[in-house]
Amino acid sequence: MARRSLFGGLVTLTAAAAAAAGVCYLFKEEIRGTETYKNLNEKYDVDEKIKTYSAKAKDTAFDLKDKAKAAAKDIKTKVDEKKAEKDSEFEDDEIIIDSDFSEDRDYVSIKDTDSSDSSFSETADDSKPE
Repeated sequence: MARRSLFGGLVTLTAAAAAAAGVCYLFKEEIRGTETYKNLNEKYDVDEKIKTYSAKAKDTAFDLKDKAKAAAKDIKTKVDEKKAEKDSEFEDDEIIIDSDFSEDRDYVSIKDTDSSDSSFSETADDSKPE
């Protein structure tokens, strides 16, 4: 009756798997020495594939890192060159004026004026709102 229930079937299956694993463990050296095991190990050697691909990934990463450093240096050099060109246009804070405006400019002389001048007070009185 125990065999016909779900639990009984799981116990039977577990016991059979444990027995097979025990036999394989006892004869593991003989199993590793067989030709079939060696062929399967060469065909599906996961550890070797992992080592190969990890080495390729590391090499690629180092190459990309070197390329990135070289590109960063190139960009920095170009920026410094542009900055030097821009700085060389106006050295020592020069102000460059294209034409001479001195002919068009009116100059007013500043002289001491008497503050009691009536023309200033009349102009000020005229501009006041009433």
